[in-house]
Amino acid sequence: MDDAAIVALLSRIEPSEGEIPKPPFMAAIPAGPVLEAGVDVDAVDAWVKARGGWTHRTPAHLARPDGERERLFFIVPKGHLQTRGAAPSAYKPVPASRPAAPLGAPAGGPSGGSGAPVVPGLASATPMAFIATSDLPAARAFYGHGLGLALTGQSPIACTFDAGGTTLRVVAVERVMVAPYTVLGWTVADLVATIGDLAPRGVDFERMDGIEQDELGIWSAPGGTLVAWFKDPDANLLSLTQF
Repeated sequence: MDDAAIVALLSRIEPSEGEIPKPPFMAAIPAGPVLEAGVDVDAVDAWVKARGGWTHRTPAHLARPDGERERLFFIVPKGHLQTRGAAPSAYKPVPASRPAAPLGAPAGGPSGGSGAPVVPGLASATPMAFIATSDLPAARAFYGHGLGLALTGQSPIACTFDAGGTTLRVVAVERVMVAPYTVLGWTVADLVATIGDLAPRGVDFERMDGIEQDELGIWSAPGGTLVAWFKDPDANLLSLTQF
């Protein structure tokens, strides 16, 4: 299978959005249609890898008895795919002749002289949080039992929780790239009481180098804010804050 055929095949498949963490310049191409096409999948793997992408497979604990891990997505730099036609809802820049709408303008208000409604961006959209894990069952237990979040959905590659009205999607990846900073946090009314509730559930609070913390691991910021940090099973740094 030559390069042109691989490009044509991958470009025909609708990319998946939001299934797994990836840089914005990468496309997640579902592996199912590639496998169904009966092509040389090893050649597709090699093509993707040679262009800085990778093949996302099922986590190791979900491997088949022979040790084979099913291919789920090919993560491909978008620049190596053929340009797809813009969807009807695709973003289109506002023409220069149209006056810019003021910040905070209502969605149904006028937009210059065109009569088109003002699009408010994401100001009123509901946010969604993502966390990566290399051990989905451990992460599911931690966020569910350890933190007390309600499980709202699960699949072989992800599970979702209700985090105070925000959807938290915990996604299985082959290897977690741990950030050296906090990636997710909660504001709480009583930090001491919250620590007292979480600690018996197996949540261990961190001691941070160069930061003065009390016996519970709480740091008192100069303005009076209280902060404590802890990690999930993949060493993602999480925090609690009392303002």
